[in-house]
Amino acid sequence: MTSYARSQLPTSDAAAARRARLEAPVDTSIGEEPPQKPIRGRRPQGLALIALAALALATAIGIMRVRTRARVLELGAAITDLTDEHTRLLDEKRRLEAERAFLRHPDHVQEVALDHLAMEPAQPERIQRITVKPAAGEEGGR
Repeated sequence: MTSYARSQLPTSDAAAARRARLEAPVDTSIGEEPPQKPIRGRRPQGLALIALAALALATAIGIMRVRTRARVLELGAAITDLTDEHTRLLDEKRRLEAERAFLRHPDHVQEVALDHLAMEPAQPERIQRITVKPAAGEEGGR
């Protein structure tokens, strides 16, 4: 004969009856099987599925945060590169504007004309005035 004792005290009458039935001696001489030991601490079957879903959700959230942070860093690097290029282009524009102003200065134009193009200033006697005659049918002149 075997008796099974529980370590916890039941809190309801149904639990007390079940405990008494489990602790009662069993006569195996008449072919009865001794009662099975109750399975303790058995979790509901859906708990594993819920835990797996929670783990998958936490993993997905973690992956999305890492992706987002990587994208932010990537865009920050792109902004830095574009800012550097913008600064370089502004410096080049300022340099070109200064060079253009120098090249368009009348003193520089005269120097290039005299030294490189072998041009001479026009002599007053070589200057000719041109007058435009009004076309036939037009009245008045300019």
